[in-house]
Amino acid sequence: MAWIESHQEIWRHPKTKKLARLLKISVPTAVGYLHGLWYWAMDFAQDGDISKYDPEDIADAVLWDDPADMLLNAFVEAGFVAVSYTHLRAHETS
Repeated sequence: MAWIESHQEIWRHPKTKKLARLLKISVPTAVGYLHGLWYWAMDFAQDGDISKYDPEDIADAVLWDDPADMLLNAFVEAGFVAVSYTHLRAHETS
């Protein structure tokens, strides 16, 4: 069984609060979506590279019901998914 490391600061981290604001959800709900992204990435993108998945795949992975682009854009804008010319990479709070 795989596991992820989760620090107590995630509840008050500025990136988490920004994600919650962008998605218009509570901080505990944002933390749930983040953990969902990280759990899913452990199974399907162990190196963090999620670029082969479309926004709908990522939304399905975390059980997001609203528009998929809204979720991915919020992950990017909050700093939880990094965008380069060739990759999307999920990463931690730091």
